[in-house]
Amino acid sequence: MPSFHSPDADCASLYETEIFPFVEKPSRYIDHEINAARPDWSAARLRVALVFPDAYEVGVSHLGLKILYEILNALPGVIAERCYAPWPDCEALLRGKRIPLCSLETCHPLREFHVIGFSIQYELCYTNILQMLDLAGLPLRAVLRRGSPGPLVIAGGNVFSPGPLEPFIDAFAVGDGESMIAGIARWALDQMPHGGPDNAPAPLLTVSDELLAAFARAVPGIYVPSLCRRTLSAGHAMRSCPDRPSDASIPFPVRRQVELDLTEVPVVRKPLVPYCEAVHDRAAVEIMRGCVRGCRFCQAGMITRPVREKPADAVAAEALEAINASGYEDLTLSSLSSGDYSQIAPLLLRLLEDHRLAEDRTAISLPSLRIDSFDPALAQAIRKVRRTGFTFAPEAGSERLRRVINKQLSRDEILGTVRSVFDSGWQLVKVYFMIGLPTETDEDIDEMVALINDISSLRKGGKMRGCRVNVSVSSFVPKAFTPFQWAAFADVAVLRERQQRIQQGVRDRAVKLSFHKIELSRLEAVFARGDTQLADVVENAYRLGCRFDEWSDLFRPELWDQAFANAGIDPECYLAAIPEDAALPWDAIDTGVDRAFLLDEWDKAIAAAPTPACAAGPCNQCGIQRWFNCARGTIQR
Repeated sequence: MPSFHSPDADCASLYETEIFPFVEKPSRYIDHEINAARPDWSAARLRVALVFPDAYEVGVSHLGLKILYEILNALPGVIAERCYAPWPDCEALLRGKRIPLCSLETCHPLREFHVIGFSIQYELCYTNILQMLDLAGLPLRAVLRRGSPGPLVIAGGNVFSPGPLEPFIDAFAVGDGESMIAGIARWALDQMPHGGPDNAPAPLLTVSDELLAAFARAVPGIYVPSLCRRTLSAGHAMRSCPDRPSDASIPFPVRRQVELDLTEVPVVRKPLVPYCEAVHDRAAVEIMRGCVRGCRFCQAGMITRPVREKPADAVAAEALEAINASGYEDLTLSSLSSGDYSQIAPLLLRLLEDHRLAEDRTAISLPSLRIDSFDPALAQAIRKVRRTGFTFAPEAGSERLRRVINKQLSRDEILGTVRSVFDSGWQLVKVYFMIGLPTETDEDIDEMVALINDISSLRKGGKMRGCRVNVSVSSFVPKAFTPFQWAAFADVAVLRERQQRIQQGVRDRAVKLSFHKIELSRLEAVFARGDTQLADVVENAYRLGCRFDEWSDLFRPELWDQAFANAGIDPECYLAAIPEDAALPWDAIDTGVDRAFLLDEWDKAIAAAPTPACAAGPCNQCGIQRWFNCARGTIQR
């Protein structure tokens, strides 16, 4: 843990003179973006740092963090500020100049906040979390922070298999964050000592097991790993698994929190407009949560059930307000499967008919658009403004393998949809595939190659000249709380051979073919089903210099190999198939989807037997119906 300037040092001046002139992109660290909050530090009783463990241009695009930012800054006596992971050049300067990591808005050190809340989106950001704790001057291990005044360190977002992070984090917020964050803030305010002026800043909390137990009892959805007993799951690498706490009043397993009514969720009416180009430089509006499809590889589709839609009127009003307040020229209608939104056609027509969007030629994009929900009429409507591109994800190359993953698409459906896109005047189609799926064979890869070649032939017959096809191929990573959580990660040599087979088989050199790094997917697979024992690997990797591992140009596989060796852990143990009767490191969390349903889906996958989409017929009895009245996968009122 580095030593820093005295607590009385003016960090804002230090950043201005010692950091900004010498970093590659000072705009990553400068406050006062358009529409940013202007918090009054001295008047706040509760100070919350919302921390995104990735580069600014990635984190500033994240819609969920923006919503939490709005909620907290609207609460009396509470301020929320942001912090993003400093790029390596900035980290080196902070260490060399002994300057602590500070918040964006007021440039106060993170260690002076009452709560530090990490927003975790993927497994390959774990070393960045340790970087930020270290640069804040905080011990990395949660147990070493006990008993001394300091921030309560929590994490939310994609924390459904938190094992490798559990020794570093005090508590995890499991589920939708909107209602939880307000409850966390109110609970934290209640813990503040009374007796001083109402607007006086409260001292930092002293985090203890007793405080964390009270936290877990008071706020639904809070998982405190240190309160759980531990067992070793025999039969598959002896993974450390959580067991019921000795204190029976602590909820176990922790139930995922679900925001039922999206109209009650605060929205981002004035999106942040950064000084530098963001990864997603556009306004984004959520149209629904959840997915009715049931793809067996998809964690997001399983852990966000049931489907909840936002009314089209509310979406349109939110979208227009966001565009007007930001000046963005692009609008994303966000969901897991935009074409399954029941009001998609009237919503698009309403937006496209708005004179302000029409005059500014605001482009509208529909990410995660399924081929079997594509409507050519929608493409014709959207092309009235600027055309961007359409993205489709068949995922598997053969119809048999698509039945395995429960993505029931025929070759003719895929080609017919791509043909419709090009016939509608669009020039770019992006297509996503995976390799290494359970039961995959060379014949499945050959069918993928044939399908890519057929798609590329359609581009030559499009209405517009210069039609393009971009194909992205990634390696399948088994994830917790999916039917494929028991599957093995494919052998690296097999994955390399399949990449070469695709590369050699795609004839049209005009097709842009890209492959995700196998080493990155392999590391992701280790942590996606990891346990607390992997914390030693993460800490070793951090101390060896691993940062921003999801950025392929910064990924250092040789350092990770050394980190595993130093910890005495064989990563292959975490890549193997898991016995179906074994305890699991994520058993402390209840997503609402039953283990029996996942096992049944796993058996059906091996048999290449499909399961109908929730919207297509009778309830599939996944388990979520125990919690909510959801007919055909969607909340009923």
